[in-house]
Amino acid sequence: MVGMKPNYPLPKILTFALQVGLLAHQSGASTHRTSLLIQRTAKALGAARVEVIISSTNIGATIEWGDERETGFRKAPHMGANFALLTSLNQWLVDLEQDELDPVRAQLALDTIAQRAIHYPRWLITVLVGLSCGAFAALFGGDVAAILITTLGSTLGMALRFYLVLRHFKPSVFATAASFVALLFVGVLRHFTATPDAALAASVLFLIPGVPLINGAADLLNGNYLNGMVRFTMSAVIVFGIAVGVSLALRILGI
Repeated sequence: MVGMKPNYPLPKILTFALQVGLLAHQSGASTHRTSLLIQRTAKALGAARVEVIISSTNIGATIEWGDERETGFRKAPHMGANFALLTSLNQWLVDLEQDELDPVRAQLALDTIAQRAIHYPRWLITVLVGLSCGAFAALFGGDVAAILITTLGSTLGMALRFYLVLRHFKPSVFATAASFVALLFVGVLRHFTATPDAALAASVLFLIPGVPLINGAADLLNGNYLNGMVRFTMSAVIVFGIAVGVSLALRILGI
């Protein structure tokens, strides 16, 4: 459809493209991936030229066809990782580019994707995160007791993390509080295991900011230096919070 006058108004095309970009940005996509999704969506609907700007908390685009031009911005706060939604967006875009979706059906399909539950139930995530940290304790050579207390401590820390995040506390706060509680719990019970070091080391791994670090590296490799540094800085703040929480817990435990 590129090169032909779009039968969809440019403001609608812009709204469409920004909606796709917003969903991608809030689901853990890198800057490069979000930009490509916006450009491909706008061009699939008839835009001749697309310019995209993305920061850590905002996305914007200008689309053109002939002498017509539309510009728009959206606030895009970070919402976490949702790779299932990113996969759905990719499939939706392929269908759009292959003309399997007209604009009306495409909007309905996009709304359906956006309305899906963003995450699994919080209680399930909390339990599975605890089990994953218990598995790390096993990989570190921990005995059965170390695995059990690590699982319990990490589950408690993850529950506190969710509680604080839902009340809009900053990463430095929830990282400090969650790591403190998790490590303190494991430290109090460390006498029940012959491998306390494995339990202590694994109990705070649920807080490691894996997705921001990966996306930060991807942004730097793709030349998006500012966004890459922002992601690395956010990761550093979380790691610093973990260090503070661990230090306070160890001081109280006298380790």
